[in-house]
Amino acid sequence: MLEYIEQIRELYSEDPTWRWFELIAFAGLITFLIKIILKIIVSRVRKIALKSFSADQGFVIGLINGLKSGVIFIWIFYVSSADLAITSPVKKGFQTIVVLASLYQFSIWGFQFIEIWRQRVLKRRIEQDPSSSAALGLLHTAIKVAFVTVLLLIGLSNLGVNISALMAGLGVGGIAVALAAQNVLGDLLASLSIVLDKPFVVGDFIITGNEKGTVEHIGIKSTRLRSLSGEELILPNKDLLESRVQNFKRMWQRRVVQKFGVIYSTPVEKLEQIPRWIGEIVSKEPKLRFERCHFMGYGTSSLDFELVFFVSAPEYNICLDVQQNVLLDIYKKFSEEKVEFALPTQTLYIEKLSRRLTNNRESIVPN
Repeated sequence: MLEYIEQIRELYSEDPTWRWFELIAFAGLITFLIKIILKIIVSRVRKIALKSFSADQGFVIGLINGLKSGVIFIWIFYVSSADLAITSPVKKGFQTIVVLASLYQFSIWGFQFIEIWRQRVLKRRIEQDPSSSAALGLLHTAIKVAFVTVLLLIGLSNLGVNISALMAGLGVGGIAVALAAQNVLGDLLASLSIVLDKPFVVGDFIITGNEKGTVEHIGIKSTRLRSLSGEELILPNKDLLESRVQNFKRMWQRRVVQKFGVIYSTPVEKLEQIPRWIGEIVSKEPKLRFERCHFMGYGTSSLDFELVFFVSAPEYNICLDVQQNVLLDIYKKFSEEKVEFALPTQTLYIEKLSRRLTNNRESIVPN
């Protein structure tokens, strides 16, 4: 039986048509076996995912399911037919089919990867900062357009098309568009930088230049602030990145420096005790951290002290509340200890003229 099959094979092996049918059957069989193996792998991965699912397992399943049977068949058939004597037009046409099939398959995988990235990264960022949805959506679209452009250029290059002139045209056109819309593109790139780097988010109180307010919206071209007086401030994103921005929402403590003076007639013993009194007063407040209190120098009308402490709360109202409590307690303590705060005063020493000098002056005055 085997000898009979071998004789039939030798009889038809010289026939090109038979060789084509043989390659088609071989490619179809290998494609069928590969799909069975891939299905087994997917079923195993899914069983594992039921116990402990991870995003990487979902990515593997997506890649395997995205592999098309027709593309596998074309790849195997192309590799198997390398030793066939094929005419140049047929070979070129077959290479075109292989390139198009490969572009189709890589486009499926590429869009799957971009979608997974959108779900895992962009969606989480949008949930954390809803105002960045416009900029992140634009970034997602730009990445898809860039991927399609690169894929098409690679495909055209593999098809034998000279893309040098096309690349040069795209470069010149891109430069022209960039020059014509440089302000818009600058704000757009600044918007992406703000969204990705996050120097501030919606709800932060910021100061930039002479403007200050609470961030209400971060758009593609501009950012909107609500000022303390109530009006809306619209600032270009490019200007925000080019200037210094103070973000008060991210403060975790505030440093307070308070200077005061006492009169020169204060006894030395009480001057020595003033830093200890101040330290005890500040330490009573749970939200305060005492730093120092020192006799700093001799003023024109006072003995000057400097107090430094930290408020472990970023809210400005809380800072003022605890600072007020400290100042009131200091005033009470000084009143109890009979220590007087210095006021800007001036002492004039008037020398009395002698009676003799006065008489001499009176004698000079004519009658």
